[in-house]
Amino acid sequence: MRRRMLQVTGGAAIFPLIVLFGLNAVDELDRTAFAVLLPNIRDEFGLDLTGILTLIAVVSFAALLLQVPIASLADRYNRVRIAWIGAAVWGMFSVLTGLATTLVVLAIARSGSGVGKAVVDPTHNSLIADYYDIPNRPSVYSFHRAANAVGACVGPLVAGLIGYEWGWRWPFILFAIPTFVFVFLAWGLHEPVRGAHERRAMGASEDAVNTEETAPSFAESWRIVWKIESLRRIWYSLPFLAVSLIGFASLASVLYEQLFDLDERARGFVAAAVEPAQLVGLVIGARIATRLMAKGPDQVLRFLSHVAFIVSAALCAFALAPNIYVAVAVNLVISAVVAILAPGIFAALSLAIPPRARSMGFSVAALWVIPGLVVLPIIGAVGDTFGLRYGMLLMVPIFLVGGLIIATTKDTINGDIADVWQGAAARSEVLFERRQGRANLLLVRGLNVSYGAVQVLFDINIEIVEGTCVALLGTNGAGKSTLLKAISGVVEADRGAVIFDGREITHAPPNEIAAMGISQVPGGHGVFPTLTVAENLRTASWLKRRDKRAAEEALAEVYGLFPVLRTRADDLAGNLSGGQQQMLALGMAFLARPRLLMIDELSLGLAPVVIAQLLPLVDAMRADGCTVILVEQSVNVALTVADTAFFLEKGAVRFHGATKELLERPDVLRSVFLEGAAAGFSGQVQTRAERAELVATDEPPALRTDDISVSFGGIRAVNMVSFSVAPREIVGIIGPNGAGKTTLFDIVSGYTHADHGEVYLAEHDVTSRGPAERARRGLGRSFQDAALFSSLTVRECIAVACERFIESRDPLSAALRLPNAYDSERKVEARVVELIDLLGLGAHRSKFVRELSTGTRRVVDLACLLAHRPSVILLDEPSSGIAQRETEALGPMLLRIRDQTGASLVVIEHDMPLVRSISDRLIAMDQGAVIAEGAPDVVLTAPQVVESYLGTSAAAIERSSIVST
Repeated sequence: MRRRMLQVTGGAAIFPLIVLFGLNAVDELDRTAFAVLLPNIRDEFGLDLTGILTLIAVVSFAALLLQVPIASLADRYNRVRIAWIGAAVWGMFSVLTGLATTLVVLAIARSGSGVGKAVVDPTHNSLIADYYDIPNRPSVYSFHRAANAVGACVGPLVAGLIGYEWGWRWPFILFAIPTFVFVFLAWGLHEPVRGAHERRAMGASEDAVNTEETAPSFAESWRIVWKIESLRRIWYSLPFLAVSLIGFASLASVLYEQLFDLDERARGFVAAAVEPAQLVGLVIGARIATRLMAKGPDQVLRFLSHVAFIVSAALCAFALAPNIYVAVAVNLVISAVVAILAPGIFAALSLAIPPRARSMGFSVAALWVIPGLVVLPIIGAVGDTFGLRYGMLLMVPIFLVGGLIIATTKDTINGDIADVWQGAAARSEVLFERRQGRANLLLVRGLNVSYGAVQVLFDINIEIVEGTCVALLGTNGAGKSTLLKAISGVVEADRGAVIFDGREITHAPPNEIAAMGISQVPGGHGVFPTLTVAENLRTASWLKRRDKRAAEEALAEVYGLFPVLRTRADDLAGNLSGGQQQMLALGMAFLARPRLLMIDELSLGLAPVVIAQLLPLVDAMRADGCTVILVEQSVNVALTVADTAFFLEKGAVRFHGATKELLERPDVLRSVFLEGAAAGFSGQVQTRAERAELVATDEPPALRTDDISVSFGGIRAVNMVSFSVAPREIVGIIGPNGAGKTTLFDIVSGYTHADHGEVYLAEHDVTSRGPAERARRGLGRSFQDAALFSSLTVRECIAVACERFIESRDPLSAALRLPNAYDSERKVEARVVELIDLLGLGAHRSKFVRELSTGTRRVVDLACLLAHRPSVILLDEPSSGIAQRETEALGPMLLRIRDQTGASLVVIEHDMPLVRSISDRLIAMDQGAVIAEGAPDVVLTAPQVVESYLGTSAAAIERSSIVST
């Protein structure tokens, strides 16, 4: 016997398997006894079929609901201790079942006894996978599942005999005795190392094999297992399988009583006679699974698709059985065939679920059983109304659907297992090395990230040394922001691993990752606009909520870095300028004093003088030991502070190395950043002298303002500003953050009413007109954050912008495709095609807006603006958030738009090379007033402009100029 058991365990310890077998068997005694004695219990409490199945559904619901929290505890704490405590609890509730005198007490007792199932599935399956090596798992899982057959064989037989002689209550009281015996034996089990066998199979060192990963939280465990596609497919099938198998087990005893007049003794003998078939099925299943596992786990699940048809046919035959002999024979087939599947499925899942979340992976299935329980009362109602056989026949197609769904797992199981094995081995190696002080702070391995069906990152591999600054560069759409979101947990990776300080955080939720010391400044969306500045900063101090003194010191430091935030502490964050909002977002990140700070677009919306102030700050944080990842569209700015650079293109790392090496690679710089400066149009760009001849200075101004002013809470945001724009002229507006530039645009476009002054469009006074009327008179306005319809394609989005020119608005004509509606749609389509060709959007016309990069969305926003055929276009920081390559293409594009449309352009811009190259005239503002106006070269060298706005940092001023090599 011992030799046989050693063959089953592969020479490993036998005692753990015996104990787990016993605990599983005694739990089955209670459950099968309840099934056999159900008619007696029904009679005592006066229940019909609907009532019986409702009680079973409620009891099963409570038991299933307990599995997930118990599994979460099992992944974090000692599983052996949880196993024997759970067994003791279900033993006590088994006694309570025998003592129940009311239906309520019975329901409570049965729900409590369900703790057995809630404990067995997550703890036993996880323990077996860590006690025994991979090749032996089909046999040990088969042996463990045999406990169900033993319990299901002994339980009905003993329960039927005792119930017949002494009443239905005594079996539940007596079955608690062996339960407590095995609880005592379980006390001596040791807790195995999680995932050791998988790491050893991947060739990890013995030190790494015995290095257990950090236990995940409940939320992280949930995210880990949900990302395993094989598990998801199995879960989708469970509502169908559960309602069929639970319903069959519950109604089989009732069928034996109603149709074949069997009493409790006879039903016990029948149930006991059927269960040996399950033992036979488990032995056959272990052999089949071992053979199929050698070929690949997918072969086990492929086998399931054939078995689903056999079980469905057997369920149908059982419901229609003409006599007791046929019913028992079919019941034997069902028990044997279902048992064949168990060893292979459990062995395959033990490989596909990451060891650190194995208990959760085995238990989440319980939640998916719950929807199937809702159908049980319906089946009972059908049985009460039309007969028991019809109720049982209803379960046949339901089971078949579930079997076919679970069979599709064969297409994904191998990939999931490979990912889990590689990840577990790599993480333990890194964790061991990190604990020895030999590993980097952050490692990204084989990271793949998708948004729906669109994959964005492809096998990203990055290592970052602690205390360094790394520049993450690339064109728009390269995946830089997505990589930061994957590291911070905002976007969950599909495959691969992110390891921080030796701990895997790939599937950890963002709040837990932040608490580990990782902060991210998101590009353009880093503040809560409806909260004040002070409230934003207070909210960002949540990690220091238990240390008020440290929080106050950090807040004082942020106010010292950004004095403007102190002066505007009581203002809503949404009322700040774009640059001030970026300062606030940076300040919120600094409050956490992170170990890893990720900044998405440091220079976004910031004046050159502010960028010059921030660059030394990044250096200071790095000197203090903080590691910095900097996503920056300006290669000049990024390389000023970074030690190392990674270039991403189309979701893959194209180049990485020291920044000094990068500066020696003009081929990489040009291909990634500077190539394609003429993208979006064909033709040549005229010189400034040639462009000056196009400006119509002898015509009335296309736009004019006279002494406009506005105040907010006593602060003069715009102060007596007067300027004019000639037809076809391009005027650039520059100035520090908070100078009033965007507020000036708000007044001109009608979104803000001026306290004083007038606004004229082509000499028409529009001061009292709203935004819609000004748009009809030829004014177009863009915003810093392009607000487009993310669920529309590019073509559809531009077509919506052409709405004001639709000639036929009759829905009936459109529905009937009448000529007037058809002609109107053709004109709109022609205009859409014209704009797509003008702005070079042909490659994106059928893409959804949500799939576009920031730079391409900017161009689509510009196309929607041009769809109104404006004579004056206001552009608020058009280069904000787009890569250097796209910025260099933007200037010629804007000039081309002016040439082809004849419109005047007024452009707010912080990118000096861009605004200098396109502007016929510059207006500089500070503190709401115009401080300089004239030719670009004159304004940019004015002392007051240099002092208040430009500063002296060449990298900040020339952020998009070509890098010298």
